[in-house]
Amino acid sequence: MILVLNHPLLLNGNNCLILTIKKLLIYCFLTTFFVVFSLNVFSQTDSLEVHDIKGKKYYIHIIEKGESLYAIHKKYDIPLDVLKKENPSVVDGLSIGGKIFIPVKRKENEEVVLDGNFITHVVQKKQTLYSISKLYKVQQNEIISVNPDITNGLQEGQVIKIPVKKLKVEVKDVKDVPIVLNRKTHVVAKGETLYSLSKTYDISLEEIKQVNNGLPQGLREGETILLPTPLSVIENDTTAISFNLPENLQLDTFSIQKKSIYNIGLLLPFYLDENDEMVDSRQALEERKIYPKSKFAIEFYNGFMAALDSLYSDSCKFKVFVYDTRGKDTSRIKMLLQKPIFKDLNIIVGPLYYDNFELVASYCKENKIPLVTPVKQANKVLLGNPFVFKAIPSKTAIIEPIAKLLVDSFKTENLLAISYKKAKENPLVDLCISAYNKELLSNSDTSIYSSIKKIDVTTNIADIVAQFSGTKNNVIFAPTTSQIEVTSLFSYLITTLNKRDYKNYKVTIIGLEEWDEFENIDMDYFQRLNVHYCSSQYINCQDSLNNQFLTNYINDKGVYPSDYTLLGFDIAYYFGDYFNNYGVNISSGMLPRYYGKSIQFNFFKTGIESGYENKDLSLLRFYDYSIDKVR
Repeated sequence: MILVLNHPLLLNGNNCLILTIKKLLIYCFLTTFFVVFSLNVFSQTDSLEVHDIKGKKYYIHIIEKGESLYAIHKKYDIPLDVLKKENPSVVDGLSIGGKIFIPVKRKENEEVVLDGNFITHVVQKKQTLYSISKLYKVQQNEIISVNPDITNGLQEGQVIKIPVKKLKVEVKDVKDVPIVLNRKTHVVAKGETLYSLSKTYDISLEEIKQVNNGLPQGLREGETILLPTPLSVIENDTTAISFNLPENLQLDTFSIQKKSIYNIGLLLPFYLDENDEMVDSRQALEERKIYPKSKFAIEFYNGFMAALDSLYSDSCKFKVFVYDTRGKDTSRIKMLLQKPIFKDLNIIVGPLYYDNFELVASYCKENKIPLVTPVKQANKVLLGNPFVFKAIPSKTAIIEPIAKLLVDSFKTENLLAISYKKAKENPLVDLCISAYNKELLSNSDTSIYSSIKKIDVTTNIADIVAQFSGTKNNVIFAPTTSQIEVTSLFSYLITTLNKRDYKNYKVTIIGLEEWDEFENIDMDYFQRLNVHYCSSQYINCQDSLNNQFLTNYINDKGVYPSDYTLLGFDIAYYFGDYFNNYGVNISSGMLPRYYGKSIQFNFFKTGIESGYENKDLSLLRFYDYSIDKVR
């Protein structure tokens, strides 16, 4: 599929590029699963009213001027960690008028009998479907049948129904509907635990043990074990099943709405007035010295269109409307949003700048249009807007993979965390320590572990070395984006390790992805200090499919694709493929996990009324003078 413009630039006063295809219009089946749950109860502002949301009971608190999270925690006598878990967006701060969901405390051992057919059960911490089925001596498929929403997993505090003997079930032959455990093999790697495997493959500890005779001797490096795939109910065509469910049991229903043409809006700063025409390759960009601020837009656009081109088929068509936002020009955005075509868009990508994005986000919320931000934005863009998707994870997203790395690979080493008081990333230190401690509590490995020592650093880096161990790996978490601080740290540590007394000392530093941009630091330093960091983008050049894509792109464009190009490709391919399969309705339960050319997507809903954040990152390390993916 070859793209051409109707004109070199269609500038008819609006600078809007309507793209068509030489062979066929660039339509493609961008169908998206968009179940819009109209939860009118959320319009209530009385924080004492109890709301039943997906089986859990909540108070809804409206944030007032001057209120803090601590004050709300004291008012409702709810632990701070519970508030943060139920309302992830509060990590980025509170907004006046925002809503905080307060879980209602439930009396211990409280059970309710419904119609003689069910009792209710409150899911406790670490409980799984398997353990609950054993507790009540019922089959897992019986619990699933009356709780269809738990196919997305159980949550602590969730209220589910447990069928009792009086459950009215009409089944011709129950044996024709078995629960099937599909299995695959896994070779245990060094440092892997049952817990890390359960998280990696999204299965419970009990299910792993169940298919491996209980693993009485635990895990051993190099051992081949079985791993169950998620439970599925297989229905026999000749078996009729019906359940008499309580009238108040609400089932999630999804409607697939496919269209013949799917309209995409692309709002990026092309700066058309500063450029003579849009070019379709980075090589041309460099040769013509196109306006530097338009580089992201042009390269992202090239990858975006390449993805849609690869998805094209007779039943999959896209129509792309490309608009030049002219940078931070808010008046331009307001004018564009007046165009009637915007209400017919099925998804919008961009704009990049926060003020512009806020305007478009409000429009998309009102008109129920999915909106994707392809650059870093504060989590407040998600608050109260269920149509916003954040493709680039927040800085706090690094905490979970780093905590898992520390527990799985370094928990018996000498663990240090540097607190740079003036660094805006300083709060990550306490978050990391807290996450590490929680990860340890969840770990089934009972071996001795180390605690993380927090070191406050002002100007004397020697305080860090004073905490070093000569017999253990000295693992340092140093969350700062200051090039001066990182350079000083690296120089001091390398100088120290070059001394005779420290020549056998081992050091591992866990830092931030911004460090990779510090050109003044020699690659030898990164190598010797065994630097690890989390990154939103990583290109695996060892992957054969990636290599084929890169080869084809280079042959077509005559240049290696940039990070912006690959990001554009992955965003377009993720949503394009999803729409092609499911239609224009988006449902959180149907959003797939995606491993792209340079980025992974694992979107989760940040709040009941809020948008989606991608929480997947690649954990990388400098190894053998290259960047290697750890997990």
